[in-house]
Amino acid sequence: MTRKPYGGCFLRTYLLCSCWLILCLAGCSDDAGPISAARYVEPDKLFQTLEGNVRANPRLEIIAEIDHSRLAAQAGSSMPPAHVLIWSDPELEAAILKHAPLAAIDLPLRALAYEDQGSGSASVIANNFDYLKNRYALPDQAGLRDRYESAIATAMEGIPQTAIARFPSDAMPDNGLVTLDSPFDYTITEKRIREAIDAQSDTVNFGIVDFAARSRKYGVDLRPLRLILFGGPGPGGQAMASAPTLGLDAFCQKLLIWEDANGDVHVTFNDLIAIAERQRVPIGIPLRVINRRLKSTFADALEQ
Repeated sequence: MTRKPYGGCFLRTYLLCSCWLILCLAGCSDDAGPISAARYVEPDKLFQTLEGNVRANPRLEIIAEIDHSRLAAQAGSSMPPAHVLIWSDPELEAAILKHAPLAAIDLPLRALAYEDQGSGSASVIANNFDYLKNRYALPDQAGLRDRYESAIATAMEGIPQTAIARFPSDAMPDNGLVTLDSPFDYTITEKRIREAIDAQSDTVNFGIVDFAARSRKYGVDLRPLRLILFGGPGPGGQAMASAPTLGLDAFCQKLLIWEDANGDVHVTFNDLIAIAERQRVPIGIPLRVINRRLKSTFADALEQ
């Protein structure tokens, strides 16, 4: 990767700052007022059911839980209730990653309890196996499908079918991933990426999942493969104000650092616009700004 001239970096910074100024002046929120306590009651009940089911199953492990709406409120943004649970079935993950390491972007498992913008009712949504199969060309093996669907069904046990939502499509026009090639080895790449994340004043770290280490316990040897979970509750809340289901896949951000068979290192993350298009939700200025900011930040971090 060739180093970009100083002027290019300055221009990117200027454009990003200009976009943030436009974002702030426009307000960019369809839900600008505080969220009343009453609106949290039913989504919270659904989340508590998800969490209780996962904690009760010894083969499952909670990785993180992110209350997008309340975190956004603390950061000065307003968005409808949306609370994501991220949990792991390590044996299932090893079986999936054996076939498609990039599927780590959609792992560990996730389910979102949220307020539906159309009906105002509380709902739960998760990705099904067909979404992963289509996105990563996974083999349609009965054992793999059954284990995945069982893990999702276990978390949703006791939730009424009427409260379980589905996305309008299980496919994307392309895989919706952004991959940057690193000129550095794995250790230096991870260091530079984490420093870039930590340098963002509005960003929260939600954890790191070392899929290679976890998969070895189940007899699956993977090249270095780590997922970093992070996000900015303030700008993220603005982006989710009219599209809370983005709290499942687009937020928090999921950044994968991985090594290929040749020993080359790459950084992969979701194109947030592609995620929104798949979900068929509004694509506003805040989402576009964050998407551009992600690409610029990590491209700069990998410059020599």
